[in-house]
Amino acid sequence: MKNSLSIAGLLLIVGILYVVMFPVKQPSQAGVHSPVAPSPGQSSHQPASTGMSIYGSPSVSVVQINAILSFYSSPAQGKGQVLYNLGVKYGIDPAFPLAFFLNESTMGTQGEATATLALSNERCIPDRLCIDQDRGGYAKMNSWEDGFEHWYQLMVGPVYKGCGLTTIETIIPKYAPAGDNNNPGHYIYVVESAVKIWRSGKVQVAL
Repeated sequence: MKNSLSIAGLLLIVGILYVVMFPVKQPSQAGVHSPVAPSPGQSSHQPASTGMSIYGSPSVSVVQINAILSFYSSPAQGKGQVLYNLGVKYGIDPAFPLAFFLNESTMGTQGEATATLALSNERCIPDRLCIDQDRGGYAKMNSWEDGFEHWYQLMVGPVYKGCGLTTIETIIPKYAPAGDNNNPGHYIYVVESAVKIWRSGKVQVAL
């Protein structure tokens, strides 16, 4: 009887020592990672894009569009009704072409737009006069109204909407590619920021 108790006690001691020396590890889960919180004060270089779709009802009024064009002393000021009506016609919020206009030429006051009457610096196309060919050539629109409508038609055509490019973050890398000396990330930031500011009822965009 005593021998049995001694053997049982010895086995118990050996078992305890084994557990202490060789603890059982929990199986790991492949592909599962604990989230890492950013360090205090850490932030990304570029604000996160919201993926705004250019399609929808107008989020700015004719009065506000005219006020924005006037604030920037745009040569297209007073034509807010045209930009608004074309937005309704093509199903695009007119705040977006206005934001492109701001980033491209500060509302037509700088660069090629002063001569091309366009919302953007578009290279030569078959159905418009090609000017400044010594600088690569740019399409000259027939009027500001023509320039507005051409932009809307471009967006709803096969190049953009036809290829599923309907948001700012999908349109701009094709519209203003890095290979043509553009910064698509900054362009996206400017356009989305301007639209947000105007939707809040303000006129000036301070970036």
